[in-house]
Amino acid sequence: MKSFYYRQIGLCSLCLLSACSMFEAKKLDIDGERVAVLQESKMLAPDFEEGQLKITLPRPYLNNSWKQSGGNSMHRMEHLQASQSLKKLWKANIGTGSSKRDYLLAAPVVAYKVVFTIDADAQVKALRLDDGEEIWHRNLKPLIKDEYEISMKGAGLAEFNKKIYATTGFGSVFALDMKNGREIWRHDGNTPIRIAPTVANGLVFVQTIDNTLKVLDAENGNLIWDYKAATEDTTLVGGASPAYDPFQDVVIAAFTTGELKAFKASTGSELWSTTLASLRRTNSLSTINGIKANPIIDGDVVYAFGHTNVLTAIDLRTGNRIWDREIGGISQPWVAGKYIFVLDNSFNLLAIEKSSGKIVWNTNIPVNNNEENTTGIYAKGPVLAGNRLLVSSSNGYVFAVSPYNGKIIGYISLSDGVNVAPVIARGIALFTTNDADLIAYK
Repeated sequence: MKSFYYRQIGLCSLCLLSACSMFEAKKLDIDGERVAVLQESKMLAPDFEEGQLKITLPRPYLNNSWKQSGGNSMHRMEHLQASQSLKKLWKANIGTGSSKRDYLLAAPVVAYKVVFTIDADAQVKALRLDDGEEIWHRNLKPLIKDEYEISMKGAGLAEFNKKIYATTGFGSVFALDMKNGREIWRHDGNTPIRIAPTVANGLVFVQTIDNTLKVLDAENGNLIWDYKAATEDTTLVGGASPAYDPFQDVVIAAFTTGELKAFKASTGSELWSTTLASLRRTNSLSTINGIKANPIIDGDVVYAFGHTNVLTAIDLRTGNRIWDREIGGISQPWVAGKYIFVLDNSFNLLAIEKSSGKIVWNTNIPVNNNEENTTGIYAKGPVLAGNRLLVSSSNGYVFAVSPYNGKIIGYISLSDGVNVAPVIARGIALFTTNDADLIAYK
């Protein structure tokens, strides 16, 4: 296992990576339409001269929990605290990993020094954060055998008020006792769920694969209101968890059609609607309008990231666009201070000024030794911790990038690929591999 190498690099990041042995895997032989690298780089070129704008960030703080997808209900965690030299702390298996039929979609959640996971077969585990030892486990599969055939069984988790809320591919939502996994209530639906729930202020927000947004009472699972959007025949695997601001009573939901809608959370009244779809088409996948990246609520602004080349800032109250960029991706952007950090479909990691949408720097993450063919490879992140951005890839690497200038400053190699973004709590970084290993670094 390699360790992070934190040092100043005088040569360019490409020189650093060519000196490493991490990209010696066999080249992929899958054909596919490619976007010219020079064309893409020109489109995403920085809007500032080098050194013209100096990035400053909030001081890192120690977050004690990571309660749901995106960290909290607004998906805004700022600058997290982590050691300057990450070392492996422990490794634990959490159950069933990804296969041709099932995908491990859910990132862990952390609360009260306990890590909670759900695997690709709907098994929930509670592990001690300090050493990875199992506390309890519970299988959420129904007893009816035919329903076992539903793919992507474990969708996601959230913690609220010492309860664990779980969504499953069987269409059920569970509330479990955090201490022992005992079922408190269950809400059964007829449509599979492949998106992690969002929970805060006594409300549970869940979305089914037929684009139904449900709002449940966190205490008893009763349905408060729901909304049915139009459906899409071809969609991305998984989806975006709703963003909820309990102080402004607004929930932002993203749908597989590319629609982004704002609702009054307490009543379900629609406030505004917009669509994230670009006229620019780069490949066959660009015809899929789904939104997989979690939307972010940052004060009076919503940041949304569409798969089809749309990154936008939207006025929370009116729904009016503040700015747009032709940048597309599937991973939640990261907001910190005056900047937003974004990983696009071509593995470009960008620093963008929040107020204007202007690009400060752009760094390509070298996920493969064949830059002409990255079919089947995915990257997730970034997460900002300890003055570095962490980006993980489906072929087993985690890169550390400076948020100030975009330089790649190190990497680690994991036992398998990673399809979910890193999670950080109490200074511990957690990576979930495709073969269901949970690896902790501190």
